Order: sequence, then structure tokens, then C-alpha cells
Amino acid sequence: MTDHQQAIAEEHWHQAKLIWDYHQMCHALRPCDVAIGLGSHDLGVAAFSAHLYHAGLFPLLVFTGGNSPTTRARFPRGEAVHFREHALELGVPDEAILLEPNATNTGHNITLSRRLLAG
Repeated sequence: MTDHQQAIAEEHWHQAKLIWDYHQMCHALRPCDVAIGLGSHDLGVAAFSAHLYHAGLFPLLVFTGGNSPTTRARFPRGEAVHFREHALELGVPDEAILLEPNATNTGHNITLSRRLLAG
């Protein structure tokens, strides 16, 4: 463990799992026209999006997200830009990815992605 890492208490793991489990909708995956990968702290969004793309669930992927004070150090060019780069490294073709690099919150993610897709 480094100086910047903190141990997570067992109770905090339990609380995080409760929240995680609550948000799991357990929907069956099914094909769709487009997927939207929302920017966040987690590059796993791009990795899972790439996995779903390769599974044939959608032909087009939008990565959306600019920067926030808490992601700027990790993703200095913006969340969507870094997610796109990671998906390209994982074999998603460039022509299958659209980029929306300005959203600053979930509402913006959806609004700006809809504009991008409409336009």
C-alpha cells in the first residue's frame, strides 16, 4: 500500500456492495443501435463497452464526458477521449466510435450525446 492509498474498512466494503447491488438492474443484454459510455473515474467503462461491441451487441459507441476536478489528473484530455483511446487499443474500430468531449454531468452526457447522434 502506498502513502496515497487508504485501507477500506470491512463495513465500508459492505456499504459499497449494498449500493452496487441496488443499482444492478439484472436486465438481459440484447442488441441495440448504439451504446453510450458515460465518462467517469473508471476506465473499465471503456473496456466493458469494447467487450460488448465485440460481442456484437451494437455497431456504434458514443463515449461522452469532458473533465471534472476529480478526473482531470487521471484523464487530462477528458474522460471521453481517454475512453476512446482505450477502446481503440482493445480493437474497436475508429469508425464505430463517436466522441462527445464536453459533458460535465450525467444530464449533459445524455443531452449532448443525443445531439451528436441526431446531427
